[in-house]
Order: sequence, then C-alpha cells, then structure tokens
Amino acid sequence: MAKEAKQTTCPHRCPLCALYEAQEAFREGISECVPHEVSSHLNRAGRELFLALRALLDKGLETLTEEPKPGTRRKAQRIKVE
Repeated sequence: MAKEAKQTTCPHRCPLCALYEAQEAFREGISECVPHEVSSHLNRAGRELFLALRALLDKGLETLTEEPKPGTRRKAQRIKVE
C-alpha cells in the first residue's frame, strides 16, 4: 500500500491556509538567501533577548509584590531663595 501524497493546498482556499502557505514560502525563500550559520546565530540572539526581557519582567513583578519599607520617605526641607 503506497503512502498518499500530502495535499499542499487547501481545497476551500480559506484565508488561514493561504496565510500559512505564504509564511512557508517566505521561510523557504529566506532559507535560500541566508546561510545556516547566520540564521542559527539570529535564533540564539532572539532567545537571549527573550530571556533578558523575561528577567526584566520578573524583577518588575517582584518589586510590585514587595511591601514598602518604612522610613524611606524623605522629609521636606525649607530652602531660602534670595
């Protein structure tokens, strides 16, 4: 029994399938133009950027959940202006 070929186009031509096909064609075109080393380097750089953003958001959420420390507020000072 032979394996059937996978149908590459949607018989209904729905917009989601057309978008997916365009994305795949774009990806194939990019992979032909850009060397593998460059694409793997860009993928790693994107991952590092994502991890840095995640650490920044974690730190921000951590500071939001901390209770404020007492005594950190400064008192008002009078300044004479001549």
